[in-house]
Amino acid sequence: MRSAWWDRALGAVLIAAALAFIASANSLQVPFQYEPLGPKAFPILLGVILAVCGGVLVLRPDSVTWFHDRAAAWRVLAGAVILCLYAALFEPLGFIASTALMVTAMARLFGLGVVPAALYGVVLGLAGYYGVGEGMGLNLPDGRLFGG
Repeated sequence: MRSAWWDRALGAVLIAAALAFIASANSLQVPFQYEPLGPKAFPILLGVILAVCGGVLVLRPDSVTWFHDRAAAWRVLAGAVILCLYAALFEPLGFIASTALMVTAMARLFGLGVVPAALYGVVLGLAGYYGVGEGMGLNLPDGRLFGG
């Protein structure tokens, strides 16, 4: 089955989601001089990128089918579920634990062994926290389960 119809439908959904995302970001009201760009800039930029990607799918759909076997389709679905779980666990577990679990699960999904995947997840969770949180001064959740 050709994927052109699916690509166009997905592109239209992405454009609609991007417009809703941009509208939601524009409704943010923050005090003056919150930061140089303000908290609206990043979500609006992501919305624009999402809309452009959706537009590409609508205008130039791929003629190749997405999946050649069911295993690839299940891996993509599992990856989406892992990312949704990551978003849900981000505040309760905190950045380090939720990122370590997500990276470990994704590494396993792509075929890395259990021990290397777990080590990679822990190292990336810690490095991300100290690099982004401490190094850049951004507030990252410590996790409610751990008293943060």
